[in-house]
Amino acid sequence: MTTPYTEVRTRFAPSPSGFLHVGGARTALFNYLYAKAKKGKFLLRVEDTDQDRSTEASFKIILESLKWLGMEWDEGPGVGGPHGPYTQSERLHIYKEYTAKLISEKKAYRCFCSSEELEGKKKQAESMGIPYLYDGKCSGLSESEINEQINKGTPFTVRFKTPNKLVVVDDMIQGKVKFESKLIGDFIIVKSDGFPSYNYAVVIDDALMKITHVIRGVGHLSNTPRQILIFEAFGFPLPRFAHASEIVGTDGKKLSKRAGATSVLAFRDLGYLSETLRNYMALLGWTSPDGKEYMPDEELCSIFDIERCSKSPATFDVFKKLKEEEKETVDFNKLDAIGLSEYLNQKSKLNWMSNKLIREVPIERLGQEMVPFLVNSNIPAEYKSGTHPTLLSILDSVRVYLDRLIQAPPYIEEFFQEDIQFENEEAKNLILEGNGKKVAKEFYDSITAAAPNNPDDYKNLMASVGEKTGEKGRTLFMPIRSITTGKSHGLELPILFTLLGQEKLKKRMEILGKIVGLAP
Repeated sequence: MTTPYTEVRTRFAPSPSGFLHVGGARTALFNYLYAKAKKGKFLLRVEDTDQDRSTEASFKIILESLKWLGMEWDEGPGVGGPHGPYTQSERLHIYKEYTAKLISEKKAYRCFCSSEELEGKKKQAESMGIPYLYDGKCSGLSESEINEQINKGTPFTVRFKTPNKLVVVDDMIQGKVKFESKLIGDFIIVKSDGFPSYNYAVVIDDALMKITHVIRGVGHLSNTPRQILIFEAFGFPLPRFAHASEIVGTDGKKLSKRAGATSVLAFRDLGYLSETLRNYMALLGWTSPDGKEYMPDEELCSIFDIERCSKSPATFDVFKKLKEEEKETVDFNKLDAIGLSEYLNQKSKLNWMSNKLIREVPIERLGQEMVPFLVNSNIPAEYKSGTHPTLLSILDSVRVYLDRLIQAPPYIEEFFQEDIQFENEEAKNLILEGNGKKVAKEFYDSITAAAPNNPDDYKNLMASVGEKTGEKGRTLFMPIRSITTGKSHGLELPILFTLLGQEKLKKRMEILGKIVGLAP
Protein backbone atom coordinates (compact mmCIF):
# COMPACT_ATOMS: atom_id res chain seq x y z
CA MET A 1 0.00 0.00 0.00
CA THR A 2 1.52 3.31 -1.07
CA THR A 3 1.24 6.50 0.95
CA PRO A 4 -2.26 8.09 1.00
CA TYR A 5 -0.92 11.43 2.24
CA THR A 6 -1.14 14.52 0.05
CA GLU A 7 1.47 16.59 1.90
CA VAL A 8 5.14 15.71 1.32
CA ARG A 9 6.84 14.92 4.64
CA THR A 10 10.53 14.12 4.86
CA ARG A 11 12.77 13.50 7.86
CA PHE A 12 16.38 13.49 8.94
CA ALA A 13 16.98 10.96 11.68
CA PRO A 14 20.58 11.04 12.97
CA SER A 15 22.01 8.84 15.67
CA PRO A 16 23.63 11.05 18.36
CA SER A 17 26.85 9.06 18.49
CA GLY A 18 29.23 11.58 16.91
CA PHE A 19 29.32 14.87 15.04
CA LEU A 20 27.42 15.70 11.86
CA HIS A 21 29.76 15.01 8.93
CA VAL A 22 29.38 15.90 5.26
CA GLY A 23 27.61 12.67 4.34
CA GLY A 24 24.98 13.09 7.04
CA ALA A 25 24.62 16.80 6.33
CA ARG A 26 23.97 16.10 2.65
CA THR A 27 21.25 13.61 3.60
CA ALA A 28 19.65 16.25 5.82
CA LEU A 29 19.95 18.83 3.04
CA PHE A 30 18.33 16.61 0.39
CA ASN A 31 15.39 15.98 2.74
CA TYR A 32 15.14 19.68 3.59
CA LEU A 33 15.31 20.88 -0.03
CA TYR A 34 12.84 18.30 -1.30
CA ALA A 35 10.31 19.20 1.39
CA LYS A 36 10.71 22.91 0.63
CA ALA A 37 10.46 22.39 -3.14
CA LYS A 38 7.22 20.42 -2.67
CA LYS A 39 5.77 22.86 -0.07
CA GLY A 40 5.91 20.09 2.52
CA LYS A 41 7.32 19.51 6.00
CA PHE A 42 10.85 18.63 7.11
CA LEU A 43 11.11 16.69 10.40
CA LEU A 44 14.03 16.01 12.71
CA ARG A 45 13.99 12.77 14.68
CA VAL A 46 16.73 11.58 17.02
CA GLU A 47 17.44 7.84 16.82
CA ASP A 48 19.13 7.17 20.13
CA THR A 49 18.21 3.54 20.73
CA ASP A 50 21.90 2.57 20.71
CA GLN A 51 22.36 3.54 24.36
CA ASP A 52 26.03 2.52 24.46
CA ARG A 53 27.02 5.08 21.80
CA SER A 54 24.42 7.85 22.10
CA THR A 55 25.47 10.93 24.07
CA GLU A 56 23.89 14.25 25.01
CA ALA A 57 26.99 16.09 23.77
CA SER A 58 26.63 14.56 20.32
CA PHE A 59 22.93 15.44 20.26
CA LYS A 60 23.75 19.09 20.96
CA ILE A 61 26.48 19.18 18.30
CA ILE A 62 24.11 17.78 15.66
CA LEU A 63 21.46 20.40 16.52
CA GLU A 64 24.09 23.15 16.43
CA SER A 65 25.34 21.92 13.05
CA LEU A 66 21.88 21.84 11.49
CA LYS A 67 21.06 25.30 12.81
CA TRP A 68 24.31 26.72 11.46
CA LEU A 69 23.52 25.18 8.08
CA GLY A 70 20.17 26.96 8.16
CA MET A 71 18.07 23.78 8.01
CA GLU A 72 15.28 24.64 10.45
CA TRP A 73 12.92 21.70 11.02
CA ASP A 74 9.13 22.00 11.05
CA GLU A 75 8.69 19.28 13.67
CA GLY A 76 11.16 17.77 16.08
CA PRO A 77 13.21 18.43 19.24
CA GLY A 78 12.82 21.95 20.53
CA VAL A 79 9.98 22.63 18.09
CA GLY A 80 7.45 19.95 18.95
CA GLY A 81 4.66 18.79 16.70
CA PRO A 82 1.60 16.54 16.61
CA HIS A 83 3.54 13.29 16.20
CA GLY A 84 6.03 13.46 19.07
CA PRO A 85 7.99 12.66 21.02
CA TYR A 86 10.70 12.96 18.38
CA THR A 87 13.42 11.16 20.32
CA GLN A 88 13.28 7.36 20.10
CA SER A 89 14.29 6.70 23.72
CA GLU A 90 11.09 8.53 24.71
CA ARG A 91 8.96 6.30 22.47
CA LEU A 92 9.69 2.89 24.01
CA HIS A 93 6.09 2.49 25.17
CA ILE A 94 4.95 2.90 21.56
CA TYR A 95 7.33 0.23 20.25
CA LYS A 96 6.30 -2.11 23.07
CA GLU A 97 2.65 -1.82 22.07
CA TYR A 98 3.38 -2.63 18.43
CA THR A 99 5.67 -5.51 19.38
CA ALA A 100 2.89 -7.10 21.42
CA LYS A 101 0.65 -6.81 18.35
CA LEU A 102 3.16 -8.61 16.12
CA ILE A 103 3.69 -11.38 18.65
CA SER A 104 -0.05 -11.89 19.14
CA GLU A 105 -0.47 -12.16 15.35
CA LYS A 106 2.40 -14.70 15.14
CA LYS A 107 4.39 -12.30 12.97
CA ALA A 108 7.18 -12.12 15.55
CA TYR A 109 8.43 -14.31 18.38
CA ARG A 110 10.68 -14.27 21.42
CA CYS A 111 14.14 -15.76 20.94
CA PHE A 112 15.94 -17.10 24.03
CA CYS A 113 19.13 -18.17 22.21
CA SER A 114 22.21 -16.90 24.05
CA SER A 115 24.77 -14.70 22.34
CA GLU A 116 27.35 -17.46 22.79
CA GLU A 117 25.10 -19.98 21.04
CA LEU A 118 24.42 -17.61 18.15
CA GLU A 119 28.10 -16.71 17.81
CA GLY A 120 28.98 -20.41 17.63
CA LYS A 121 26.47 -20.97 14.81
CA LYS A 122 27.78 -17.93 12.99
CA LYS A 123 31.38 -19.18 13.14
CA GLN A 124 30.27 -22.59 11.93
CA ALA A 125 28.56 -21.02 8.91
CA GLU A 126 31.66 -18.96 8.15
CA SER A 127 33.86 -22.05 8.32
CA MET A 128 31.59 -23.68 5.74
CA GLY A 129 31.76 -20.60 3.52
CA ILE A 130 28.04 -19.86 3.69
CA PRO A 131 26.25 -16.72 4.93
CA TYR A 132 24.83 -17.00 8.43
CA LEU A 133 21.05 -16.92 8.86
CA TYR A 134 19.21 -17.61 12.08
CA ASP A 135 17.84 -21.15 11.94
CA GLY A 136 14.49 -20.31 13.55
CA LYS A 137 15.10 -22.48 16.60
CA CYS A 138 12.80 -20.44 18.87
CA SER A 139 10.06 -19.84 16.31
CA GLY A 140 8.23 -23.00 17.26
CA LEU A 141 8.30 -22.70 21.06
CA SER A 142 5.01 -23.42 22.81
CA GLU A 143 3.36 -20.95 25.18
CA SER A 144 4.37 -23.06 28.17
CA GLU A 145 8.01 -23.18 26.98
CA ILE A 146 8.01 -19.42 26.48
CA ASN A 147 6.49 -18.77 29.92
CA GLU A 148 8.99 -21.13 31.53
CA GLN A 149 11.93 -19.17 30.07
CA ILE A 150 10.38 -15.84 31.05
CA ASN A 151 9.77 -17.04 34.63
CA LYS A 152 13.39 -18.18 34.83
CA GLY A 153 14.48 -14.69 33.85
CA THR A 154 16.17 -15.86 30.64
CA PRO A 155 17.13 -12.85 28.51
CA PHE A 156 15.42 -12.77 25.13
CA THR A 157 15.20 -10.81 21.94
CA VAL A 158 12.21 -10.50 19.64
CA ARG A 159 12.61 -11.69 16.06
CA PHE A 160 10.49 -10.80 13.05
CA LYS A 161 9.10 -13.87 11.28
CA THR A 162 10.23 -13.17 7.74
CA PRO A 163 7.79 -14.37 5.05
CA ASN A 164 9.22 -16.06 1.99
CA LYS A 165 8.72 -13.62 -0.85
CA LEU A 166 10.41 -11.36 -3.39
CA VAL A 167 10.75 -7.80 -2.07
CA VAL A 168 10.93 -5.09 -4.73
CA VAL A 169 12.22 -1.64 -3.78
CA ASP A 170 10.98 0.94 -6.29
CA ASP A 171 13.67 3.51 -5.59
CA MET A 172 13.38 7.07 -6.93
CA ILE A 173 17.13 7.20 -7.63
CA GLN A 174 18.36 3.62 -7.95
CA GLY A 175 15.34 2.25 -9.85
CA LYS A 176 13.78 -1.14 -9.11
CA VAL A 177 15.94 -3.30 -6.84
CA LYS A 178 14.90 -6.86 -5.96
CA PHE A 179 15.66 -8.83 -2.79
CA GLU A 180 14.87 -12.45 -1.90
CA SER A 181 13.59 -12.51 1.68
CA LYS A 182 14.90 -16.05 2.19
CA LEU A 183 18.38 -14.51 2.21
CA ILE A 184 17.39 -12.28 5.13
CA GLY A 185 16.12 -14.77 7.69
CA ASP A 186 14.26 -13.99 10.92
CA PHE A 187 15.96 -10.81 12.14
CA ILE A 188 15.94 -9.16 15.56
CA ILE A 189 13.51 -6.27 16.00
CA VAL A 190 13.82 -5.84 19.79
CA LYS A 191 17.15 -6.29 21.56
CA SER A 192 17.61 -8.04 24.88
CA ASP A 193 17.77 -4.67 26.66
CA GLY A 194 14.24 -3.90 25.50
CA PHE A 195 15.30 -1.28 22.96
CA PRO A 196 14.09 -1.68 19.38
CA SER A 197 16.51 -2.33 16.53
CA TYR A 198 17.08 0.39 13.96
CA ASN A 199 15.10 -1.36 11.21
CA TYR A 200 12.11 -1.80 13.50
CA ALA A 201 11.86 1.56 15.23
CA VAL A 202 12.37 3.50 12.02
CA VAL A 203 9.32 1.86 10.40
CA ILE A 204 6.98 2.58 13.30
CA ASP A 205 8.26 6.16 13.56
CA ASP A 206 7.99 6.83 9.82
CA ALA A 207 4.48 5.43 9.73
CA LEU A 208 3.18 7.30 12.79
CA MET A 209 4.89 10.54 11.70
CA LYS A 210 3.30 10.15 8.25
CA ILE A 211 6.63 10.31 6.40
CA THR A 212 5.98 10.20 2.67
CA HIS A 213 9.57 10.12 1.38
CA VAL A 214 12.55 8.37 2.96
CA ILE A 215 15.66 10.01 1.50
CA ARG A 216 19.01 8.66 2.70
CA GLY A 217 22.39 7.32 1.61
CA VAL A 218 22.69 4.29 -0.64
CA GLY A 219 24.34 2.41 2.21
CA HIS A 220 20.85 2.00 3.69
CA LEU A 221 19.46 0.30 0.59
CA SER A 222 20.18 -3.17 2.02
CA ASN A 223 18.06 -2.29 5.08
CA THR A 224 15.05 -1.40 2.98
CA PRO A 225 13.63 -4.90 2.31
CA ARG A 226 13.48 -5.58 6.06
CA GLN A 227 11.70 -2.30 6.59
CA ILE A 228 9.24 -2.95 3.76
CA LEU A 229 8.38 -6.33 5.30
CA ILE A 230 7.63 -4.63 8.62
CA PHE A 231 5.55 -1.92 6.92
CA GLU A 232 3.53 -4.68 5.25
CA ALA A 233 3.16 -6.71 8.48
CA PHE A 234 1.48 -3.74 10.16
CA GLY A 235 -0.48 -2.69 7.09
CA PHE A 236 1.25 0.69 7.11
CA PRO A 237 1.33 2.68 3.85
CA LEU A 238 4.74 2.54 2.20
CA PRO A 239 6.72 5.78 1.79
CA ARG A 240 8.69 6.42 -1.39
CA PHE A 241 12.36 5.49 -1.01
CA ALA A 242 15.27 7.43 -2.49
CA HIS A 243 18.84 6.29 -1.85
CA ALA A 244 21.41 8.94 -2.75
CA SER A 245 24.75 7.93 -4.20
CA GLU A 246 27.82 7.36 -2.11
CA ILE A 247 30.23 10.24 -1.50
CA VAL A 248 33.86 9.45 -2.30
CA GLY A 249 37.14 11.31 -2.07
CA THR A 250 39.27 12.30 -5.05
CA ASP A 251 40.90 8.87 -4.80
CA GLY A 252 37.53 7.21 -5.40
CA LYS A 253 37.39 5.71 -1.92
CA LYS A 254 34.45 6.05 0.43
CA LEU A 255 34.80 8.87 2.91
CA SER A 256 35.45 7.48 6.35
CA LYS A 257 38.50 8.63 8.29
CA ARG A 258 39.18 11.06 5.48
CA ALA A 259 38.39 14.69 4.83
CA GLY A 260 34.65 14.38 4.29
CA ALA A 261 34.21 12.67 7.63
CA THR A 262 35.16 15.93 9.30
CA SER A 263 32.45 17.72 11.27
CA VAL A 264 30.60 20.35 9.26
CA LEU A 265 31.29 22.75 12.14
CA ALA A 266 34.96 22.64 11.12
CA PHE A 267 33.90 24.44 7.92
CA ARG A 268 32.15 27.07 10.02
CA ASP A 269 35.30 27.47 12.11
CA LEU A 270 37.33 27.98 8.93
CA GLY A 271 35.07 30.83 7.91
CA TYR A 272 32.87 29.33 5.22
CA LEU A 273 29.43 30.90 5.13
CA SER A 274 26.68 28.35 5.66
CA GLU A 275 25.10 29.12 2.26
CA THR A 276 28.34 28.10 0.57
CA LEU A 277 28.44 24.66 2.15
CA ARG A 278 24.73 24.14 1.46
CA ASN A 279 25.17 25.03 -2.19
CA TYR A 280 28.24 22.80 -2.49
CA MET A 281 26.62 19.80 -0.79
CA ALA A 282 23.49 20.11 -2.94
CA LEU A 283 25.68 19.37 -5.97
CA LEU A 284 27.10 16.17 -4.47
CA GLY A 285 25.10 13.79 -6.64
CA TRP A 286 22.48 16.25 -7.92
CA THR A 287 22.44 18.64 -10.89
CA SER A 288 20.16 21.56 -11.54
CA PRO A 289 17.95 21.46 -14.67
CA ASP A 290 19.97 24.21 -16.36
CA GLY A 291 23.38 22.98 -15.15
CA LYS A 292 23.98 25.98 -12.89
CA GLU A 293 26.33 25.44 -9.98
CA TYR A 294 26.07 28.66 -8.00
CA MET A 295 22.53 29.15 -6.72
CA PRO A 296 21.00 31.23 -3.93
CA ASP A 297 18.96 29.43 -1.29
CA GLU A 298 15.63 30.50 -2.73
CA GLU A 299 16.45 28.93 -6.08
CA LEU A 300 17.72 25.70 -4.54
CA CYS A 301 14.57 25.40 -2.44
CA SER A 302 12.34 25.85 -5.46
CA ILE A 303 13.99 23.65 -8.12
CA PHE A 304 15.40 20.71 -6.14
CA ASP A 305 14.04 17.33 -7.24
CA ILE A 306 15.36 14.09 -5.79
CA GLU A 307 14.74 12.32 -9.10
CA ARG A 308 17.53 14.38 -10.70
CA CYS A 309 20.07 12.69 -8.43
CA SER A 310 22.68 10.47 -10.02
CA LYS A 311 23.34 6.81 -9.24
CA SER A 312 27.07 7.41 -9.65
CA PRO A 313 29.24 8.24 -6.62
CA ALA A 314 29.67 11.94 -5.89
CA THR A 315 33.22 13.21 -5.44
CA PHE A 316 34.02 15.41 -2.47
CA ASP A 317 36.93 17.31 -4.00
CA VAL A 318 37.62 19.99 -1.41
CA PHE A 319 40.91 18.57 -0.23
CA LYS A 320 44.16 18.49 -2.12
CA LYS A 321 45.58 15.09 -2.93
CA LEU A 322 47.76 13.87 -0.12
CA LYS A 323 51.36 12.94 -0.68
CA GLU A 324 51.85 9.19 -0.58
CA GLU A 325 53.79 9.33 2.67
CA GLU A 326 50.94 11.26 4.38
CA LYS A 327 48.14 8.85 3.55
CA GLU A 328 48.83 6.56 6.47
CA THR A 329 49.63 9.25 9.02
CA VAL A 330 46.90 11.87 8.57
CA ASP A 331 43.60 11.18 10.32
CA PHE A 332 41.25 13.93 9.14
CA ASN A 333 38.79 12.86 11.80
CA LYS A 334 41.10 14.38 14.42
CA LEU A 335 42.06 17.62 12.70
CA ASP A 336 41.02 20.88 14.27
CA ALA A 337 39.99 23.82 12.11
CA ILE A 338 43.52 25.13 11.65
CA GLY A 339 44.90 21.70 10.81
CA LEU A 340 42.08 21.21 8.35
CA SER A 341 42.88 24.55 6.77
CA GLU A 342 46.25 23.25 5.63
CA TYR A 343 44.41 20.88 3.31
CA LEU A 344 42.21 23.55 1.80
CA ASN A 345 44.85 25.52 -0.03
CA GLN A 346 43.90 24.34 -3.49
CA LYS A 347 41.32 26.24 -5.48
CA SER A 348 38.38 23.84 -5.23
CA LYS A 349 34.77 24.24 -6.26
CA LEU A 350 33.87 24.91 -2.62
CA ASN A 351 36.45 27.70 -2.40
CA TRP A 352 35.27 29.17 -5.70
CA MET A 353 31.70 29.27 -4.41
CA SER A 354 32.87 30.67 -1.09
CA ASN A 355 34.85 33.48 -2.70
CA LYS A 356 31.90 34.36 -4.93
CA LEU A 357 29.51 34.57 -1.97
CA ILE A 358 31.96 36.53 0.20
CA ARG A 359 32.21 39.09 -2.62
CA GLU A 360 28.43 39.40 -2.93
CA VAL A 361 26.95 39.43 0.58
CA PRO A 362 26.19 42.81 2.18
CA ILE A 363 29.29 44.11 3.92
CA GLU A 364 27.35 44.52 7.20
CA ARG A 365 26.56 40.78 7.18
CA LEU A 366 30.20 39.99 6.43
CA GLY A 367 31.32 42.16 9.33
CA GLN A 368 29.11 40.21 11.73
CA GLU A 369 30.36 36.89 10.36
CA MET A 370 33.93 38.11 10.96
CA VAL A 371 33.47 38.66 14.71
CA PRO A 372 34.67 35.18 15.87
CA PHE A 373 37.80 35.57 13.75
CA LEU A 374 38.62 39.02 15.13
CA VAL A 375 38.58 38.02 18.80
CA ASN A 376 42.22 36.91 18.94
CA SER A 377 43.51 39.20 16.20
CA ASN A 378 45.98 42.04 16.69
CA ILE A 379 43.60 44.87 15.91
CA PRO A 380 42.33 47.48 18.38
CA ALA A 381 39.40 46.33 20.54
CA GLU A 382 37.02 48.99 19.25
CA TYR A 383 37.10 47.43 15.78
CA LYS A 384 36.30 43.86 16.89
CA SER A 385 32.52 44.26 17.04
CA GLY A 386 32.32 43.86 13.28
CA THR A 387 30.36 47.10 12.81
CA HIS A 388 33.01 49.86 12.81
CA PRO A 389 32.95 51.78 9.49
CA THR A 390 36.75 51.63 9.14
CA LEU A 391 36.78 47.87 9.63
CA LEU A 392 33.98 47.43 7.11
CA SER A 393 35.83 49.60 4.62
CA ILE A 394 38.97 47.48 4.98
CA LEU A 395 36.99 44.24 4.80
CA ASP A 396 35.18 45.47 1.71
CA SER A 397 38.54 46.04 0.02
CA VAL A 398 40.11 42.70 0.94
CA ARG A 399 37.16 40.33 0.55
CA VAL A 400 37.93 39.71 -3.10
CA TYR A 401 41.00 37.78 -1.88
CA LEU A 402 39.14 35.57 0.59
CA ASP A 403 38.00 32.00 0.13
CA ARG A 404 37.15 31.74 3.83
CA LEU A 405 36.96 34.28 6.62
CA ILE A 406 39.79 32.79 8.65
CA GLN A 407 42.12 34.27 6.00
CA ALA A 408 40.98 37.84 6.71
CA PRO A 409 42.64 38.83 10.03
CA PRO A 410 46.24 39.01 8.68
CA TYR A 411 45.05 41.35 5.92
CA ILE A 412 43.08 43.50 8.36
CA GLU A 413 45.94 43.61 10.89
CA GLU A 414 48.11 45.10 8.17
CA PHE A 415 46.18 48.38 8.40
CA PHE A 416 46.60 48.73 12.15
CA GLN A 417 50.26 47.79 12.38
CA GLU A 418 52.32 50.58 13.97
CA ASP A 419 55.60 48.94 15.00
CA ILE A 420 56.45 47.70 11.53
CA GLN A 421 59.39 45.35 10.97
CA PHE A 422 60.68 43.09 8.23
CA GLU A 423 59.02 39.71 8.71
CA ASN A 424 62.23 37.87 7.74
CA GLU A 425 65.58 38.21 5.98
CA GLU A 426 64.03 37.28 2.65
CA ALA A 427 61.78 40.34 2.75
CA LYS A 428 64.69 42.61 3.75
CA ASN A 429 66.89 41.28 0.98
CA LEU A 430 64.34 42.32 -1.63
CA ILE A 431 65.62 45.85 -1.01
CA LEU A 432 69.28 45.08 -0.38
CA GLU A 433 69.78 43.01 -3.53
CA GLY A 434 70.14 44.38 -7.05
CA ASN A 435 68.48 47.70 -7.74
CA GLY A 436 66.10 47.38 -4.77
CA LYS A 437 67.28 50.47 -2.87
CA LYS A 438 66.97 52.64 -5.96
CA VAL A 439 63.43 51.42 -6.59
CA ALA A 440 62.44 51.97 -2.93
CA LYS A 441 63.94 55.49 -2.85
CA GLU A 442 62.29 56.48 -6.11
CA PHE A 443 58.90 55.24 -4.90
CA TYR A 444 59.21 57.23 -1.66
CA ASP A 445 60.13 60.38 -3.56
CA SER A 446 57.28 59.85 -6.04
CA ILE A 447 54.49 59.56 -3.47
CA THR A 448 55.93 62.50 -1.57
CA ALA A 449 55.79 64.66 -4.70
CA ALA A 450 52.38 63.41 -5.87
CA ALA A 451 49.05 63.09 -4.09
CA PRO A 452 47.77 59.58 -4.98
CA ASN A 453 44.40 58.69 -3.47
CA ASN A 454 43.02 55.74 -5.42
CA PRO A 455 44.29 52.41 -6.84
CA ASP A 456 44.76 53.79 -10.35
CA ASP A 457 46.91 56.64 -9.02
CA TYR A 458 49.21 54.19 -7.25
CA LYS A 459 49.32 51.88 -10.25
CA ASN A 460 50.40 54.74 -12.52
CA LEU A 461 52.89 55.93 -9.94
CA MET A 462 54.57 52.50 -9.77
CA ALA A 463 54.70 52.36 -13.55
CA SER A 464 56.48 55.70 -13.51
CA VAL A 465 59.00 54.37 -10.97
CA GLY A 466 59.64 51.46 -13.31
CA GLU A 467 60.39 53.79 -16.20
CA LYS A 468 62.80 55.86 -14.11
CA THR A 469 64.69 52.88 -12.66
CA GLY A 470 64.56 50.55 -15.65
CA GLU A 471 62.93 47.83 -13.55
CA LYS A 472 59.73 45.93 -14.20
CA GLY A 473 57.85 42.90 -12.93
CA ARG A 474 59.24 41.27 -9.83
CA THR A 475 62.30 43.53 -9.49
CA LEU A 476 59.97 46.53 -9.46
CA PHE A 477 57.06 45.38 -7.32
CA MET A 478 58.86 43.27 -4.71
CA PRO A 479 61.17 46.03 -3.38
CA ILE A 480 58.12 48.33 -3.20
CA ARG A 481 56.16 45.70 -1.29
CA SER A 482 59.04 45.11 1.09
CA ILE A 483 59.69 48.80 1.89
CA THR A 484 55.97 49.43 2.53
CA THR A 485 54.91 46.25 4.35
CA GLY A 486 58.08 44.46 5.50
CA LYS A 487 56.71 41.34 3.77
CA SER A 488 57.25 39.44 0.57
CA HIS A 489 53.58 38.68 -0.08
CA GLY A 490 50.14 40.10 0.63
CA LEU A 491 47.35 42.20 -0.82
CA GLU A 492 47.44 43.79 -4.25
CA LEU A 493 49.56 46.87 -3.66
CA PRO A 494 47.36 49.62 -5.19
CA ILE A 495 44.45 48.45 -3.01
CA LEU A 496 46.62 48.31 0.10
CA PHE A 497 48.18 51.72 -0.51
CA THR A 498 44.80 53.38 -1.03
CA LEU A 499 43.54 52.03 2.29
CA LEU A 500 46.71 52.92 4.19
CA GLY A 501 46.84 56.44 2.81
CA GLN A 502 49.83 58.57 1.79
CA GLU A 503 50.99 59.65 5.25
CA LYS A 504 50.92 56.21 6.86
CA LEU A 505 52.67 54.80 3.79
CA LYS A 506 55.48 57.37 4.06
CA LYS A 507 55.89 56.70 7.78
CA ARG A 508 56.24 52.96 7.13
CA MET A 509 58.89 53.53 4.46
CA GLU A 510 60.85 55.82 6.76
CA ILE A 511 60.91 53.18 9.54
CA LEU A 512 61.90 50.31 7.26
CA GLY A 513 64.26 52.52 5.25
CA LYS A 514 66.39 53.21 8.36
CA ILE A 515 66.78 49.46 8.94
CA VAL A 516 68.30 48.95 5.47
CA GLY A 517 70.29 52.18 5.46
CA LEU A 518 67.99 54.03 3.13
CA ALA A 519 67.64 57.71 4.01
CA PRO A 520 64.34 59.49 3.18
